[in-house]
Amino acid sequence: MKKIKGFGGRSYGPKGESKDLSLASIQKMQEEMAKKVQELEASFGQMEVTATAGGGAVRVTAACDYRILSIEYDDELLQDKEMFNDLIIAAVNEALREIQKRRDEEMAKLVQGGLSL
Repeated sequence: MKKIKGFGGRSYGPKGESKDLSLASIQKMQEEMAKKVQELEASFGQMEVTATAGGGAVRVTAACDYRILSIEYDDELLQDKEMFNDLIIAAVNEALREIQKRRDEEMAKLVQGGLSL
């Protein structure tokens, strides 16, 4: 049999330094990764983030499954409706950014851990 030299200088062929990845083992790894992703998605409902706006005048707490859990605000804000609305929007948008950041971090941990499968 002929030995084939691949890009990057690594040899492939019958003289077996390459790992044996059968179709069944690849499918098993895919199933395990899909199960871990599903478990992570389910856990996002338990993870919470908090964001503030207006120097803490508005505080939004949200779950990482994109549910707003609470909005707290200083009563003085009720006197300026436009500012109140702007601060709520700012705090909710910050909470959404924090959710995405947290989800990305957790997914990165999963992928890094999955590489050791």
